[in-house]
Amino acid sequence: MKKILLVFAMFAGTTFSASAQVQQGSILVDVYYGMPNLYKSTFQGLVSASDAINVQSGGIGPVGLRAEWMAAEKFGVGIDVCYSDAYVKEDAMGSDGMMYSYELRSPKIGIMATMNYHFVTTETVDFYFIAGGGYKNRTLTSTTNDPNYTTDSIDLSLLNIAARVGVGARIFFTENIGINLGVGFGQGSIFNGGVSMKF
Repeated sequence: MKKILLVFAMFAGTTFSASAQVQQGSILVDVYYGMPNLYKSTFQGLVSASDAINVQSGGIGPVGLRAEWMAAEKFGVGIDVCYSDAYVKEDAMGSDGMMYSYELRSPKIGIMATMNYHFVTTETVDFYFIAGGGYKNRTLTSTTNDPNYTTDSIDLSLLNIAARVGVGARIFFTENIGINLGVGFGQGSIFNGGVSMKF
């Protein structure tokens, strides 16, 4: 955590030709990509332990979109929508001795309201605390062409609650365009970053 905050501070000390101070009434939009994808990592572990053939694993995200309106000089409210997916595919012998294809996939979508406190704001950087809560849905779905295997879909969301707490920063290179970096726990994974726009 200290190393990440140090990186943020280094960006804050850099001089850009932008003048993009975040203030009351500003609208901020972030597109971001997070890491790690924990389900993707889990499925890759299953691949290494599998004795099937043509085994593949992969995934996407978490990829998300955040929008925030500065309701006051230091306080903003917004929305965060996030999607991720992970899968593993393999060819294996069925109970009848024939080869079939099997796929296990776990997509997740979440949407939550956010509240941000902006503790450092200059003409080029914006540091903030973020807290959010809302709804998520994650399923685990199995599909196959094996006629003797029953496909199924399981809801893994437990309480279906999406949440995040963390810190973030935006660094603007022009009046309206910059990058975003974040670290925290919950929706969006531990680390995320992307492109920011200010209106």
